[in-house]
Amino acid sequence: MANKDYRELQLSSSFLVFIFIAILVLGIIIFLLGVSVGKKQVQMLSESQSLGVGVAEKITAAKPIPAEEPKGIIRKELDAHQQAKKEEKKVIAPASEQKITNLYYIQVGAFNKKNAAEALAEKYKKMGYPTIVLNPFSKDRRPVFRVRIGGFQTKEQAQEIKEKLIRSEGKKSSDYFVVRG
Repeated sequence: MANKDYRELQLSSSFLVFIFIAILVLGIIIFLLGVSVGKKQVQMLSESQSLGVGVAEKITAAKPIPAEEPKGIIRKELDAHQQAKKEEKKVIAPASEQKITNLYYIQVGAFNKKNAAEALAEKYKKMGYPTIVLNPFSKDRRPVFRVRIGGFQTKEQAQEIKEKLIRSEGKKSSDYFVVRG
């Protein structure tokens, strides 16, 4: 009686490979169908935007428009999303950070806390150096606020100021380094 209660399913390795390939093909088909549906939606959206006024009036005359058509809702969502992206770009790239590209800077510190970085930046501002505090980069494992001096056109200018800082501060050469913004 015990043998009838227990059943074992044995599959050969070739049958397991066949099952795996079948599941993989099914997944690819589902993915491609999703891409196709997405392309159709984009095409419908672009067609609805390119309709002329005369054609749009004929369509509205032939069919009453419900309070909110799904295309209208999608359009509003897309517009809101694009507006949010534009505002996000404005927040991410303030004017002080837009100017830092292709210039040379001397990094004088890196801190985990923004207030410590701002305090060091203020110290160098009082000494007459132009300073910036960079927000953490997206690739940082933990937040690091970098304090940099300058915005020098050439690396030689940055090196001269670096040497001047080393002499005046009495620090090691490795405490400061020149970076390109």
